[in-house]
Amino acid sequence: MDYTDDEIKGIWEEFLSQSEYSIKLLEVNDKYPYEKSLYVDFEDLVVFQPDFSEYVMEQPEKCLELGEAAIQNYLNTNHHIHLRIIKISDNFKMEIRKLRTTHIGKFVAIRGIIRRASEVRPKLKIGAFKCSDCGGINYEEQPGNRLVYPDKCEICGKPKGKIKFHLVPEDSVFEDFQVVEVQDTPESLRGGEQPQRITAVLKDDIAGTLVPGDRVIVNGIIKAQEVRIQNLLSTEFRMFLDINSIDREEKDLSTEEITEEDIEEIKELARDPEAIEKLKNSIAPTIYGMDTIKEALVLQMFGGVPKTMPDGTKIRGDIHVLLVGDPGTAKSQLLSKMAQLAPRGIYTSGKGSSAAGLTATAVRDETGRWTLEAGALVLADLGLAAIDEMDKMSTTDRDSIYQAMEQQIITVTKAGIYATLMSRCSVLGAANPKYGRFDPQSSIPNQIDLPVPLLSRFDVIFKILDTPNPNRDKATAEHILKVHLVGEKLSLGEEDIIVEQHLGEISPELLRKYVIYAKEHVIPKLSDDALKRISEEYLKMRGMYSDENQRVAITPRQLEAMIRLAEASARARLSDVVTTEDAKRAIRIVKEYMKDASSEDGQPDADILSSGTSSSTRQLIFSIKRFIEEYSAETMDAPYEKEVIEEFMGRNFPKHKIIEAIEKLRRGGEIIRDTRGRLRIA
Repeated sequence: MDYTDDEIKGIWEEFLSQSEYSIKLLEVNDKYPYEKSLYVDFEDLVVFQPDFSEYVMEQPEKCLELGEAAIQNYLNTNHHIHLRIIKISDNFKMEIRKLRTTHIGKFVAIRGIIRRASEVRPKLKIGAFKCSDCGGINYEEQPGNRLVYPDKCEICGKPKGKIKFHLVPEDSVFEDFQVVEVQDTPESLRGGEQPQRITAVLKDDIAGTLVPGDRVIVNGIIKAQEVRIQNLLSTEFRMFLDINSIDREEKDLSTEEITEEDIEEIKELARDPEAIEKLKNSIAPTIYGMDTIKEALVLQMFGGVPKTMPDGTKIRGDIHVLLVGDPGTAKSQLLSKMAQLAPRGIYTSGKGSSAAGLTATAVRDETGRWTLEAGALVLADLGLAAIDEMDKMSTTDRDSIYQAMEQQIITVTKAGIYATLMSRCSVLGAANPKYGRFDPQSSIPNQIDLPVPLLSRFDVIFKILDTPNPNRDKATAEHILKVHLVGEKLSLGEEDIIVEQHLGEISPELLRKYVIYAKEHVIPKLSDDALKRISEEYLKMRGMYSDENQRVAITPRQLEAMIRLAEASARARLSDVVTTEDAKRAIRIVKEYMKDASSEDGQPDADILSSGTSSSTRQLIFSIKRFIEEYSAETMDAPYEKEVIEEFMGRNFPKHKIIEAIEKLRRGGEIIRDTRGRLRIA
């Protein structure tokens, strides 16, 4: 059905006069120019006149222009009030990678994430041009990107070939203008699909409302713009979106629709006493063992409860996990699988990503202007960022993620751009030992190329060793062989009990929906019993040692990790209350990781991860330095290194620890070894 211009104006005026929009329109008019837009719910337009609503989607440029003219007629005003349509129905929602030439000129809604955003700039809307002959001012509309001069002077009548026109900015009309880049959301991609991008423009009062990392539905008109090759016009055009309105997605974690049947299935699963066990068994079932690690990864997906204190202090609820281990222990496979399972999951490699690729930075666009571009941690906001090979990152890149992990914001200050972006995501990292394989006798900070401050920001760190063990090796071999057999059976279309055992107890689709539902609807609260259990365990571990080394078994960082894990455990059961069992699960995971990654001679020592040096090594360092000082004062000469080693071996210190302590003193510049092999205080 087609409509004339008068019919379109009449329909808009009737719609505005017979609905609640007449009141809204008067309010906007009263607040003009502080408010310049009337927002119309598309569903209201459908109810009012279904055929016309579809026509608006097919001929948006004409319909919106005439609609804004109808607003001026209705209000009897010269105010230019924009007509913006929001909450577009699913029929008109498009994915960027499915846009084609048939969509040019049509109104569409695109769900995506803002990858890049420019600063707000003034764009010439109506140019005021001064005639070089008579000095008269001529006004010319500027519909495109190139400056358009008047054909002739309206005052003296001379054509532009015989006179020159000079733009007068102070008499011209400008509007705010911003360019953004919209990218497919990670969760909308399947398999090996690459995210597609489209450039979009925002004008006037909506310019400046988008920043990198925002998850939105942008509604607007698809337009085509010619591509210039070496300043020559080409037959190739590129599509861009002229944004009319924005629908924000603050709370929705995914584009997946959760039906009533899904909710019933999720609740049924949550009622199972073995719910967390089933969730754990559904994470990478092709990988053998790693029960505690998989359990921690389940809890990481659900996360704890973020808190904002009365003074504005924010406490993160996201759980950060680091996997460090020998090559070939399926770390990368686990990370890749978690990025697929977790809502808003992003997988990236520290080796191939710069600081900009991980956080955010200011970059130049095709026009040479600076724009703000979001990295993986911003794109994974409210989700999970899996960063492989963290040990391969440069020092600058590692420094850039400190703030993102603890404060969950990223600050960019460059090229006159100052911005703060949100990165409220869990970080799952993986790193390899710098000497190829782990030495069980040495601590984690000494063996991986990651700074201690970064290590201390992880709630849980797991050490994965590949050591020969006949029983485990046999079970691993059998598991791998069965996995290959299952793959062959699936390729042939065969299904039996062996195939079912290796498919996981919960499908990936249901698991994702389970996590989304839990994070959106469940906010667990610590019960008195859980508080008491965690407090007792913390105080018990704090009081483990009373020796002169002042060794500390646990710090408040681990206490917060216990709380987050306990909250995640309750959320995984869809429970509003954190029970004693949840507390016990969190305590067990933290104690197991500390015994494995932060212990010396089988005893937990929090200093290993918080400072990179165990309490006993720290005391040994102090003792060696004191011995050198006293020896030098008594003999008026420095002791030989051999003498220092023999002295402390006589005090029952292992030789390798003495040598390690001496090297730490030398690297720290506190002592020097002279040409005779004597150790002197620097």
